[in-house]
Amino acid sequence: MADGSDSTRPGTSSVSHGGAPTGWLDFSVNLNPCGPPPAVRDAIARARYDAYAHLDARDAERELAAGAGVPASHVMLTAGATEALRMAAAAFLAAGDRALVVGPTYGEYARAATLASATLEEVRAAPPLFAPPVSELVSLVASAPPRAIFMCDPNNPTGRALRPGELGAVLDALPERTLLVLDQSFAPFASPSLPASELISRRDVILVRSLTKSLAIPGVRVGHVVARPELLDAMRLVRDPWAVGAHACAVARVAAWELPSAAIEAVRTWRTQLAEALLRLGLSPLPSDANFLLVRVGPQAADLVAALGYRRIAVRGCTDFGLSEHIRVAVRPPPEQRLLLAALADVREELRW
Repeated sequence: MADGSDSTRPGTSSVSHGGAPTGWLDFSVNLNPCGPPPAVRDAIARARYDAYAHLDARDAERELAAGAGVPASHVMLTAGATEALRMAAAAFLAAGDRALVVGPTYGEYARAATLASATLEEVRAAPPLFAPPVSELVSLVASAPPRAIFMCDPNNPTGRALRPGELGAVLDALPERTLLVLDQSFAPFASPSLPASELISRRDVILVRSLTKSLAIPGVRVGHVVARPELLDAMRLVRDPWAVGAHACAVARVAAWELPSAAIEAVRTWRTQLAEALLRLGLSPLPSDANFLLVRVGPQAADLVAALGYRRIAVRGCTDFGLSEHIRVAVRPPPEQRLLLAALADVREELRW
């Protein structure tokens, strides 16, 4: 276990980033609730892994590039989004460089920058709605340009997305030497933003994309980066050899970055149903553009997470995001939601909130 906890005992969680033991009802991880597409399941089942030839990512990169509307030279397959973040930090940050993180957000941005010996600074969205702090970010970049900015769009854990005009304002504000690392891992669940070709042509931008989330395959570490070739070349210099496995290469050859319209509509419908039900229970879900909800519980948030854990139901506590009174709840299909809501009703009586 990543945190040394006992996964067999109710009330414990398996890893710091979410994820529940086998057999639990898991609302702690932000996977596509529609599950893996049939073509992806078939690709994993048929994948060969008995020769280095099966690790050739070029066909997969051509397919992903076509979906992004860019040349194949502008795409690099990665072992999930986290490998891409580490490579970006290692390639472009040095001791004494300033890295700006837009929070509250995924902790691996700060970790990657810290491992590169950069000086870390955060511009933070304000409660209670946590709207993207675009004005504050633009002002800070103008007054003290950082070497790199790490942003998640839609953001984890708030679920808030940048509107095209807001993203355009950030791009326009970037100084010549500032790199924008834009994590789009949850973008398939949100309304379309600016196209990849426009984003990477306007400034030094690296788009980080996780197929793990949209395809609901956490056991297959697969993602990709979209950026100009010279940026990708610098990242390749710091990557490990054979980082992407044969199953990931096989998946990426058949996977689409964009989700089918039916899946997008299902996620939106289920998200609305979940938010309305949580409101009826006296909780405060925030508006979300992603496949999860940030929910304000209050001072009893940790007790709620533990009480659900004893019922073998996992939700994500948000203390490590600096949000001790919040939880994050993934959107799941209605039958699973009903089980969660029934447990929450019991817990509400137990905790007397």
